[in-house]
Amino acid sequence: MRKLVLLVAGLVLTAVACGGDDQSEETTTTSRRTTATTRAAPVVESEPTTTAIPFEDEVVEISPTTLPEDEESVTTTGGAMQEETVLTIDAVVTLRALGPVRIGMTVDEASAAAGAPLRKDFGRQSTGSCHYVTAGEALRGVAFMVVDGLIARIEVDRPSPVGTRSGVRIGTSASDLRSVYPDNIQRANDAVAGGEALAFVPNDEFDANYRIYFEIVDGAVARYRLGIKPAVDFLNGCAEE
Repeated sequence: MRKLVLLVAGLVLTAVACGGDDQSEETTTTSRRTTATTRAAPVVESEPTTTAIPFEDEVVEISPTTLPEDEESVTTTGGAMQEETVLTIDAVVTLRALGPVRIGMTVDEASAAAGAPLRKDFGRQSTGSCHYVTAGEALRGVAFMVVDGLIARIEVDRPSPVGTRSGVRIGTSASDLRSVYPDNIQRANDAVAGGEALAFVPNDEFDANYRIYFEIVDGAVARYRLGIKPAVDFLNGCAEE
C-alpha cells in the first residue's frame, strides 16, 4: 500500500512539474508578443516642402529656406532695373547735362526726363527761334535755353544749390575752382558782359563745342552756364540769337 501511495504521489508531482513549464513558456511568449506590439514606431523627419514655379517650359523648384529675406522690391521693365530720372535740386551738372536733362533734347523729351513739365518763361526775352523754359518753383534759379526747338544751354543762378560732379557751385571760390580743374580752366572774360569769368574747356575733341562758363564776382562763382556753341556764348541770352 505504501508503495502504491508513493507511486501516485510521484505521478502527481511529475504532472505538476510538466504543467508549470508549459505555463511558464506560454507566459514568456505572451510577454514577448506584448513587447513587440508596444515598441515605439521610428520617427521619420519630413523633407522640406518645395514650391513649384512654372518658368516657360521648365519647372523650377524653390525651397522656402532659400528664399531671400527682407529683399527690397524694385520696379523693372523687361527685367532691367529702371533708374530714377526725376530732376531735383540734388541733380549734378556735367558738360552736357543737368541731371537727366541733356543738351540736344526737345522740350517734351526734357520734361519727360525731368519728371515735371518745363514751361515757357515769359519773364525772359525771346525771339522767333529762341526762348527759355523752367521747372518753376521746383527748381528755382535754373533756366533752359531752347534754340530751334532743342535745349542748347542751361543757366544756374541764385538761389540754386545745384553743383557740378566735382562739387563746384555758386559760392565756390575762384581759387578752389582752379584747383578742382587744374588742366581745364581758362580765363574767359569775354563770356560775360562785364567783369571776370572762367571757362571749363574740355580736352576731348569730341566735346570741343561745349563749355561751362563761371562768372566770378568778389572772388567766387556768382552764376554759371553750360551748353553748346554758339548758344553758350551769347552774352545776352536769346537777345543775341
